[in-house]
Amino acid sequence: MLAMVHLRKSFDHISANKAVSSVDNNKSAGVDPIDPSALGFTKVAYAVDETLKLLSIGRTALYAAVKRGDLKRVKFGKKTLFYAADLAAFLARLRHQSETD
Repeated sequence: MLAMVHLRKSFDHISANKAVSSVDNNKSAGVDPIDPSALGFTKVAYAVDETLKLLSIGRTALYAAVKRGDLKRVKFGKKTLFYAADLAAFLARLRHQSETD
């Protein structure tokens, strides 16, 4: 049981680092990084259906954003996940684009 706890903590640490590093990459895009919790995200990653509800968009629009490279997805077996940090960065870029238009 003790080994499982350490494994879980290690996994959480890696997941959090990946999520944070994803936001850090957006500094070069000229968009200020946003803390996902500031937008109400309570999880590190979200499934497709959860992401659709969070963004209030349809499945086709979600996958179009992935195809354009606007949003990153992560595969875990058959499960597709979206990191909260990537969703926050995506929303920040959308806001930045709408302000410059």
